[in-house]
Amino acid sequence: MNQLAKIGRKQTILISISILLISLYTTYKYQSVYPEIQITKLISQIIRFLLTFGLLYLIYIGKKWAKVLIIVLFSISIPFALISLFVANIFIGNLIPVLVIVTIYSISIYHFAISKTFKAFFEYQNKKK
Repeated sequence: MNQLAKIGRKQTILISISILLISLYTTYKYQSVYPEIQITKLISQIIRFLLTFGLLYLIYIGKKWAKVLIIVLFSISIPFALISLFVANIFIGNLIPVLVIVTIYSISIYHFAISKTFKAFFEYQNKKK
């Protein structure tokens, strides 16, 4: 593994951790608005988290379709998050998490679609097979 691929691997891991932390945060916020835990909604959030984890793992091992899927999903979610900033009556304290989500998703799109370090790591992962 060359230096570029090592940097790409490290960046991929850090971005994946950031995405998973966002997923945990949204699960917490989704459950915290209710006075008691909604089991069916919690189960759906756990399934969403596991699917996110699985998708990130598949990207890590070099699956092209997973990379394309996450780029498409994040590209769809960013405009919705930005629209919610202007349309919804959001308390100013809740704007920061939305901006963090938009930032992390934007960085992720750049990393998975354009970054030379990720491309080097992705090629390395595909050559291992």
